[in-house]
Amino acid sequence: MLSKFLKRRRNQHDERNIDMTPMLDIVFILLIFFVVTTSFVKEKGLDFNRPTTNPNPCLKDCPKPVVLSIDSENIISMDKRIIAAESISANLQAKLAKDPHSGLLIKIHNDATNEALLTAIDQARRVGITRPTVSRW
Repeated sequence: MLSKFLKRRRNQHDERNIDMTPMLDIVFILLIFFVVTTSFVKEKGLDFNRPTTNPNPCLKDCPKPVVLSIDSENIISMDKRIIAAESISANLQAKLAKDPHSGLLIKIHNDATNEALLTAIDQARRVGITRPTVSRW
């Protein structure tokens, strides 16, 4: 009688195990479905012109750019003299009157504010310089 009881307990214990294979199959099928149906969005980046490998054709005849410096305390200087932010356009206009083909190079310190840079760019646009070169130092 004891052996019948032990056999029955083993059979009940065997029935408690659940086969997980069909559930894993369904999970993998859903994973494949979602990977295949997912649409990826291409992020838009900044457009810029990369330098070419051609050597610069104008080495001596190229005009030197007007250098506008903004230091860490937002003090603006041109030709090693301090100028006010409101007078950038007037100073640029005087420089461009001497050499109308020269460009503008804005050198800005890493600790300077973006407001000083935007002011300089706005003043340059008033004179007609649409694409100044910006450099950090």
